[in-house]
Amino acid sequence: MLPALSHRESIPEDVQSYLDALIKAGFTGDIETTYASRLAVATDNSVYQLLPQAVVLPKSVTDLSLIGSVSRDNAFSSIKFSARGGGTGTNGQSLTQHVVVDTSRHLNNVLEINPKERWVRVQSGVVKDALNDALRPHGFFFSPDLSTSNRATIGGMINTDASGQGSLQYGKTSDHVLSVKAVLADGSVLDTESLDEEGVIAASERQDYAGEAIRVVSSVCREKREQISAKFPPLNRFLTGYDLKHAYSDDMSRFDIGRVLCGAEGSLGFIAEAKLDITPIPTTRILVNIKYDSFDSALRNAPMMVEANALSVETVDSKVLDLARSDIVWNSVSELLTDVPGKDMQGINMVEYAGDDAEKIEQQVISLCARLDRLIDNEEAGIIGYQLCRDLGSINKIYGMRKKAVGLLGAAKGKAKPVAFTEDTCVPPENLADFIAEFRELLDSNNLNYGMFGHVDAGVLHVRPALDLCDPEQETLMKQLSDQVVALVAKYGGLMWGEHGKGFRSEYGPEFFGEELYTELRRVKQAFDPENRMNPGKICTPLGSDDPLVKVDGVKRGFYDRQIPVTVRDSFKQAMECNGNGLCFNYETSSPMCPSMKVSYDRRHSPKGRAGIVREWLRLLAEQGVDAVQLERELMSKSLRSGIFSAVSAIPTLLRKTIMISHMK
Repeated sequence: MLPALSHRESIPEDVQSYLDALIKAGFTGDIETTYASRLAVATDNSVYQLLPQAVVLPKSVTDLSLIGSVSRDNAFSSIKFSARGGGTGTNGQSLTQHVVVDTSRHLNNVLEINPKERWVRVQSGVVKDALNDALRPHGFFFSPDLSTSNRATIGGMINTDASGQGSLQYGKTSDHVLSVKAVLADGSVLDTESLDEEGVIAASERQDYAGEAIRVVSSVCREKREQISAKFPPLNRFLTGYDLKHAYSDDMSRFDIGRVLCGAEGSLGFIAEAKLDITPIPTTRILVNIKYDSFDSALRNAPMMVEANALSVETVDSKVLDLARSDIVWNSVSELLTDVPGKDMQGINMVEYAGDDAEKIEQQVISLCARLDRLIDNEEAGIIGYQLCRDLGSINKIYGMRKKAVGLLGAAKGKAKPVAFTEDTCVPPENLADFIAEFRELLDSNNLNYGMFGHVDAGVLHVRPALDLCDPEQETLMKQLSDQVVALVAKYGGLMWGEHGKGFRSEYGPEFFGEELYTELRRVKQAFDPENRMNPGKICTPLGSDDPLVKVDGVKRGFYDRQIPVTVRDSFKQAMECNGNGLCFNYETSSPMCPSMKVSYDRRHSPKGRAGIVREWLRLLAEQGVDAVQLERELMSKSLRSGIFSAVSAIPTLLRKTIMISHMK
């Protein structure tokens, strides 16, 4: 029998005292300290695993403010926080060994829609697709796109400055944030807005963290303008982190500290609300699917695609195409992506035009097609053909195929699974083909399987090498590859983190920025969060602090999974192979996955939450010398001997053993 502990005994005494003080101060949200609740947020869509001390789920801005103000008591100096939304980050941005502050359960309302002035005001826990559902009847949508849009929250998008398909025209999340309501570590509330110099001076007079932040950030941005402009690369997927480059307007007449909060990964404050600009839903869409004889040809054709001024240019390689061809999803697109007689289609670029001016879009497509015809006739650029999709249904089928095939990459057979750690490199599009050629040489030299897809218009390719992180040698290889890709990206004038933020890659920050500019970033962190309470270790630490940054070789899920015997892992494959991407958090009520989570808003009751509990149960059994496979056989054998009614009664026995984790340290 596994030892049971109460939830009070399973967390540090000072944390429990802090939570008690929080309730006494008037906190109205939920507080969860059971082991199962903490396990549910110990992982995200990355390879890392950190067990938090508690999960706090605020219901209001006042609750968020209390989280900070109560912690200022000297007795709670060790209390630290990490904001969390949908948990879809691929680099562990929201993971912490401290207190998780989750806004997705309660702070998830659309507060105000103003179609006339084209803006919407939302709470930070609103899911992106839910926001678009609310905007659709008004003829608008929130345009920054991402593949996890049915469970990613607006707060998470702001914290990682998310972007995806269509960023060439629509930009990143920060390009659409008009203002935010942020709560800082001392509980002070900062309502950001665009200020002239008089406004900056007035706001700087506040005697709290918010006032200090405005004073320091405006000073750094003015004094270090030249260094900032030189170091922050001029890419469509510009630098995520503390966006000092865009805090001031080009003519230095307007200052908006909200730009610095976008991409800060919760290391500067909690995002409570946001006012966002919205985009009219395009009335005309045309997709041109261009076929190539090699993936290299598709990449080298990227600059021409950018010149074509399309909304987006998406690409997939032969690996992704082959996965699609072997899946039922190909039936839906086979007529839209027909084979070219005598040619082998090894890559495609999906070029979309969208807008309200049908005549203009038609002329753009005609112009592109004429250019493609000339290249095909001359057998240039590796182009072997193209097809057009003019109706929304066909366009959605093509994108659905790409999304499904990419998902199949994660379901690869064998112990090695695609791993996110170099998956959002960004280089100038004209350098993309040469960069990827070297990248592929690096992966091939290590005999790794991988697929490639992404946004060639922005120079961003998603690459996830297949590794078995239960193997310590493969875990070491991951760090080696990460270091090598950082150097390779620098060689081609790009970024290691072009789309998915830094997270556990924060260790590369000091070298990338250099001592002088990195010191300024630390000044910014110190102004917002002098005691390093907000998501410590991410992006940078306060000036003068000796606290470490998180590292790529931090504690991973594989560290715990490898403690489970191989025979047990093989017997419980469904739990072991949950990839953590959180698709079961899909907010759509029409989706059958997962109804219990949809009703309760409790992530323990999702397939991902249950898988995490089962894995930990198996690990704890192994730790105490219990063979889970043998235990399962004994229970099944007993059930068969006793008949079906006993078999049914054995199920609660297994569940009780699993649920016991809720009360275990």
